[in-house]
Amino acid sequence: MPIVKHTYDAKLHREGTVGRRGSCSWHGEKACSEQPTSSYETPNGMMAACPRAERQIEDLYSTSASGRTRVARSDIHE
Repeated sequence: MPIVKHTYDAKLHREGTVGRRGSCSWHGEKACSEQPTSSYETPNGMMAACPRAERQIEDLYSTSASGRTRVARSDIHE
């Protein structure tokens, strides 16, 4: 499943989640003080991403040489 990148929008995230509260759900509220700039639809759900997380998400979900999308779980979940 490919990832889909959106400009950050709190309304794209479920009520009560880190992303909905305006924080980076990739790193978590305690580990990241940056504001999210993007929202990603990933195989693990919607993720709010700060600029640093954007690079990490895109690297993690980039297509491998075999043409399959790599899928891994983050330690931080919404």
